Amino acid sequence: MTDWRAVAVGAVAAAAYLGTLAFLPGLDRLRLTGVPLLLGTGLVAGAAAGLAADRGPETGAWHGLLAGSLAGALFAATLVYVFAANVPFGVFHGLNYVLAASAGQFPVVATHGRLVVAGLAGAGWAGIAALGLVAGRLAPLRETYHVIEE
Repeated sequence: MTDWRAVAVGAVAAAAYLGTLAFLPGLDRLRLTGVPLLLGTGLVAGAAAGLAADRGPETGAWHGLLAGSLAGALFAATLVYVFAANVPFGVFHGLNYVLAASAGQFPVVATHGRLVVAGLAGAGWAGIAALGLVAGRLAPLRETYHVIEE
């Protein structure tokens, strides 16, 4: 049975994390190093959903996948918006800069820019959802590992 409250907790946590990355000034200089930060959105969503569901790894994985998928959709929408509006701050602006600068080296970027952005949005969505599944599965196991004390 799906605990929609847990999915909402994961989605809200991911939205807050993604909003910080998308609109915080100064992160625009990260360029490609911002990609792992953006993929971390799935980890935040999955871990929050898995912890909130609190019914074991399999249930956590399901809730992490759902929350990660919602976070991935938010990522894709934000990516398309920021690229179209050319918002001058946040991690997405750094990625937009890399894409624009590579247009001369990769003709497909210059000729099919919107298709490339759509592909990046879809790939990011899938990656974030997959990381949400992994984090949701591992989050409930946090208490089963103990430090060995001597």
